[in-house]
Amino acid sequence: MTASQGTTEGTLPSTVAVLGAGVMGRQIAALLASAGVEVDLLDLGTADDPAGMARQAIADLPSMRPTPLFRDEDAARIRPGALHDSGPVLATAPWVIEAVVEDLAIKRSVLDLVEAQSHPDAIITTNTSGLPIASLAEGRSADFQRRFVGVHFFNPPRAMLLVEVIPGVASDPGVVESCRSWVEAGLGKRAVICRDTPNFIANRLGVFALMDILHRMGEAGLTVDAVDAVTGPLLGRPSSASLRLCDLIGLDTLAHVAHTVHDGVVDDPWRRTFATPDFLGSMIESGQLGAKTGGGFYKKVGKQIHSRDMATGDYVPRERIRLELPLRGPLKDRLDALWDSAEPLTQFARDHLATCVAYAAACAHRVADHLEDVDRALVWGFNWEAGPLALLDLIGPQRLAATLEESSQPVPDLLGELAASQSTVYRQTNEGKQVFESKGNYRPLTSPGSVDDADFLGELDVLEQGEGCRLLDGGHGVGILQFHAGSLNILGPPPLQMAIDCVSSGKLQSMVLCGAGEHLSAGADLQYLLRLIQEDRWSELEAYLVLFQTATSTMRHAAIPVVAAGRGLALGGGCEFSLSCAGRVLAAELRIGLVEAKVGLIPGAGGCKEVVRRVGADVERIFGILREGLMSDNARQAQDFGLVDATDAIHMDGHRVIQHAVTTAGALSTGWTPPAPTDLSTAGQAGLSRLTDELDRARQEGSATEHDVVVGTALAHVLCGAGQERVSEQRLLDLEREQFHALSATPATRERIIHMLETGKPLRN
Repeated sequence: MTASQGTTEGTLPSTVAVLGAGVMGRQIAALLASAGVEVDLLDLGTADDPAGMARQAIADLPSMRPTPLFRDEDAARIRPGALHDSGPVLATAPWVIEAVVEDLAIKRSVLDLVEAQSHPDAIITTNTSGLPIASLAEGRSADFQRRFVGVHFFNPPRAMLLVEVIPGVASDPGVVESCRSWVEAGLGKRAVICRDTPNFIANRLGVFALMDILHRMGEAGLTVDAVDAVTGPLLGRPSSASLRLCDLIGLDTLAHVAHTVHDGVVDDPWRRTFATPDFLGSMIESGQLGAKTGGGFYKKVGKQIHSRDMATGDYVPRERIRLELPLRGPLKDRLDALWDSAEPLTQFARDHLATCVAYAAACAHRVADHLEDVDRALVWGFNWEAGPLALLDLIGPQRLAATLEESSQPVPDLLGELAASQSTVYRQTNEGKQVFESKGNYRPLTSPGSVDDADFLGELDVLEQGEGCRLLDGGHGVGILQFHAGSLNILGPPPLQMAIDCVSSGKLQSMVLCGAGEHLSAGADLQYLLRLIQEDRWSELEAYLVLFQTATSTMRHAAIPVVAAGRGLALGGGCEFSLSCAGRVLAAELRIGLVEAKVGLIPGAGGCKEVVRRVGADVERIFGILREGLMSDNARQAQDFGLVDATDAIHMDGHRVIQHAVTTAGALSTGWTPPAPTDLSTAGQAGLSRLTDELDRARQEGSATEHDVVVGTALAHVLCGAGQERVSEQRLLDLEREQFHALSATPATRERIIHMLETGKPLRN
């Protein structure tokens, strides 16, 4: 056996041993199991049940929120075991992940056991958020140290994108690359190679930013709401901003991580920032730890979220902070506005951001081999729009240096050199993007591992540019039609017509459908629909529906194979496009659904027809999903729903689904025979009666409103072929449009559409 037995490059080992069934260990095991790996989860037990802790951890997985499993049944791939009887498991496991409590002595004792019992070719990794890899490897054999690497998953492992890979001084580069490949291609994460320094990259710099804010707010006497108002989207950070993020992390956890850095960086000029402010220590002592205790900087009081009065410790209604500053649009514009502003809070935000960028510039070469990895860690690990060194460029080195000097803060050498030479960290050249090295020299960016779809698409020629979409040359006769209308790739008439034209042009041998950014498409243009409905432009609504149905039907029966590349959201019309393609290549974390019932409508672009084609008379289960407008939590659950075929490719690495789809489309084009329209079986009148009875029961039980029943009745009518047991595809399309029109004319549906557009939330009326 070798460490990669049964695998190919980028794929995971068929079995993995995870040692430690605590918060992180059990979730890492769940992530591996969801990826199809057989996992041995080992921990302590009792005399009655040596595998008791692991067994209980597995049993708890389905009830955890957010859920660490794709499907509850994935837990069956995790076998409970006992640490004290781990020999048989360790002797055969190609990958051993130590994930016990963050205590150096305990981790070393577990690694003693691993060193004695593991297979000589096994790769050994430790999941640590900041303990030195050198200390964990100290005193061990040269062979063990060669196979030993730090692999730091962030919590929760399924949701968090970043994984830090930390080589030891003796780690084999091939072992490090295997770890990177496993977490990226196998688990869908993004890996950053870190140096073995306290808390590595993301936690060191991300926690520095949070601690800097805490110290500044205490010194300035700012309120919780004021701080979060200026340290969220304005700075290119998530809407959770700073103090809400502290609550989510846990104030005790934050203080512990900061304390670890404080103890480990005795020569750091900014070391005092990692010390715990007095008010934070008091909150921790009083049990105000954040979300896990129900109260930290914020607390839910009744149905309202209150914020902590920092003077009294009481929770009070939130204050509304009005800023005459942009919170959306290009980040550079937001930062320019911040630096130009005279509002009282902006000095706080400017000084904070300048300090964060300065700290990153000062220690970048200590924590990472490459400057770009510093930015990647903060973008992938803390969801910043731009990393600190990219922020340096956006703010401008000279302006940033001046801000630091005005507040008597030191200007790091890197920043000073850039300001003096009027240079930037990054620059774009004809050869591609480059990064500053030293003394005016630049070099090409290092590869982040696998090539992202965004980078892949950026290198392709644009064959045709349309409104809300564009056609790219994927090579070898493969066209890539990319929707790009807004952040959700909404589908108005122009992209629908272009989809038809591209497939029908005769210029392509196959085509891939995809979306720009994070999503395939959230479906129809609701604003456009509402305008047509409110202005009684029914003939235009009919034309839009016919165009939409023609587009999806053209995908289904095209002379060339069309493959959907789906990630993020594929809702409503986006789902209907996906269902209509010859095949799908999907990110495992895809959320897909025919959600039209949420706005008082039914699928009207071939979605009902495609459901009937898949389920025929066996309609009851999917009827419940559609009438509630549910979307899947992930692509594998969507297979259970019936919205993804069993033969469709699902990839944990959602960042490369377009590239995989191009390969799939090219392969399908050889010998392709388009499917012809056919008659379909339905549940007929008997099925329609059963679904109607179900709706009546739901109304009587109070689980369905009056309009839910109206929408459900329309949906049942179409899915059951208006009572006919055999209908043509075109008849089902006609029924879709009829019921869509009827529902559009109801005041209740109009109210639902308006409410969704105004609030982003469904209305139950």
